[in-house]
Amino acid sequence: QQSSAVAVVALLNMMIAIPFGASYFPVGWKSIDGSDHTSSSNAEEEESDDVDGTFPLPGKVALGIRMFLFATAVGQLIGTFSSKFTNPIYLQMVENVPFLHALAYIVIEEQGYGIEALSTLFFLFGLSSVIVGITFYTLGKLELGRIVYFFPSHVLVGCIGGIGAFIIITAIEVTNNASFTFDMNGIEAFIDNFHLFVVVIFFEATLRILIIVTQDKHGRPRFPLLTPVFYCMITPLFYIGMAILGVNMDAARSSGYFFPSMMPDEDAASNTAAAASNSAFSIFWTMLTDEHLLDI
Repeated sequence: QQSSAVAVVALLNMMIAIPFGASYFPVGWKSIDGSDHTSSSNAEEEESDDVDGTFPLPGKVALGIRMFLFATAVGQLIGTFSSKFTNPIYLQMVENVPFLHALAYIVIEEQGYGIEALSTLFFLFGLSSVIVGITFYTLGKLELGRIVYFFPSHVLVGCIGGIGAFIIITAIEVTNNASFTFDMNGIEAFIDNFHLFVVVIFFEATLRILIIVTQDKHGRPRFPLLTPVFYCMITPLFYIGMAILGVNMDAARSSGYFFPSMMPDEDAASNTAAAASNSAFSIFWTMLTDEHLLDI
């Protein structure tokens, strides 16, 4: 009975680890190895939320992926052995991203872009997690969970809506690898890279249509698993679409359809040769245990 839950959680972790890893740090904090994909024609004109510096370690996205997987593994282990739920599932909330960026802006403003700034930022990430955990535990222990009802509903709706708007803007920035601003420069960058959003719009529209046409006469879904199954099929369908259209991997990668490789590379040729001679597990293990982690 628990195997299905384990399979779903493992698949979700593999699919959302990369976008989470790409979202932990501001877009303007560029990777030192140049692995950040840049498909914008006017990338040199970016003013990435007043953040424009070099990330002190190679493989910024890979580092973010390790952060996500480590936090998820810790939460899952604690939940598995302490939760009263039969199948507890622990995933990091995307609502955390705005707060992580806010901390990053503060640290960069005070300490710049060096390794000491990243060290301070990691400490703040951990400290904020501990404070939030203690706060929620105290509220539960004192049975003060209903304190949320003392806040006016429009305040809560505004907070949630603001987080949603920030997540949308962050998603646009991660897709474009460029800061999005509500001016002509931001709009032009969005239009130049609109081909990257066509895929998202296509899958979203297809899902909405399927949900509507599969409802019964009472408006209830006939297939409750339609959404999760469709979500899991996005990646294979994308590759099938590339094969049908005759798009090769190099062209798709240069156009920005893929996140950077897990391996920090000096040039595409050496990266291709290394990828051919190493398994996916060995690449992941190398990134997980690289010596730069000790620099923090």
